[in-house]
Amino acid sequence: MLIWNSIALILRFFFALFLVSVLSPLPDMSNTSTRELHSLLSRMDGATSLVIWKSQYSLTLFKGDAPVKTYWAVFGKGYGEGDKERTGDKRTPEGDFYICTMNHSKRFYKFLGLSYPGPKHAEQGLQRGVITPQEYHEIENAHRELRQPTWETRLGGAIGIHGRMLEDPSVWAMRQNWTDGCIALSNTDIDEIFSVVSLGTPVTILP
Repeated sequence: MLIWNSIALILRFFFALFLVSVLSPLPDMSNTSTRELHSLLSRMDGATSLVIWKSQYSLTLFKGDAPVKTYWAVFGKGYGEGDKERTGDKRTPEGDFYICTMNHSKRFYKFLGLSYPGPKHAEQGLQRGVITPQEYHEIENAHRELRQPTWETRLGGAIGIHGRMLEDPSVWAMRQNWTDGCIALSNTDIDEIFSVVSLGTPVTILP
């Protein structure tokens, strides 16, 4: 009887350890190095994705369904006027996108191009007469093939996630919405994001 009680205690102990390992929250990654971030991501299941929350001024890196690290972000100068509708409105678009280009911009410190305009914006633009049926189909086909949609229509384009302007890398630029519709991070943060995403990485932008 004593032996069975001991076995039961040992089993309960290991079960408790299992629950702690499963239910414990992810560690606070706010002050971790890029190397530590890569190490954590390599041990996690699921695909990498980004969720941008305009009202929270944040960009959060996800692995699977788990949030891993959140970064401060600022947006277009038309921030308070809702979703992007056309070129020149200086609004940051809302919806589901993917990274369609990755390059070192001549204007900004690094640039992750997003697949705006997407099917939702194209359909709305077609209904309003902002784009032609041919432009609508071009955008739709680009999304079906996970490539860059045209950025030359009246819906606008060249929306991305980037660092500061190369000719004006001032600190104040991260304390207010200053872009023409893009998502701006600090140069240090865009370096880290650039190192963990790839072409096709999903990006969701919420109001």
